Amino acid sequence: MPSPGSPALVLGAGVLPGKEPSPVLLERLKTALYLFQSGKAPWILVSGDNRSIYYNEPQAMRRWLLKQDVPPTHVISDYAGRRTYDSLKRAQRVFGIRRIIVVTSDFHMARALFLARSMGMEAWGVTANTRDIPWYGRMGFWFREWIARHVAVWDSWFPPTPVLGPREPTPEDYLP
Repeated sequence: MPSPGSPALVLGAGVLPGKEPSPVLLERLKTALYLFQSGKAPWILVSGDNRSIYYNEPQAMRRWLLKQDVPPTHVISDYAGRRTYDSLKRAQRVFGIRRIIVVTSDFHMARALFLARSMGMEAWGVTANTRDIPWYGRMGFWFREWIARHVAVWDSWFPPTPVLGPREPTPEDYLP
């Protein structure tokens, strides 16, 4: 059971050419929205890839959540979450998070929680819906995940150095 007051971390999952969240990412955002609206997560950290001026996962995630009436002060963007490891390490070091609710898809959850816990974070997972993804799409995700899990074990043994930077404020710093 997630600790009360733990923020939700939404891990990126692709943006469509029209700068809208992919179907997989949209389900993750819906899950985070539910956690926020039900009071289970007081704020949301969106983390994803932003290596190009033409591709920006955190911006698409933030825009979608703001359209759902989440206050701008309760959505924080991490623009350097290029990989799951980077998103979690930055949540810990840059945003000062020790307890977190990870929001991702079922095929990705085990790896995300493994990495968070190997970093010493208290982490809980809430899985986003993937029932509507066709079986052939799911096969691709599971294959990619099989490879990524091996990389995650390597990362836990030999931690890479993601782009970090100074501590950034979160709602815990400025909200009552």
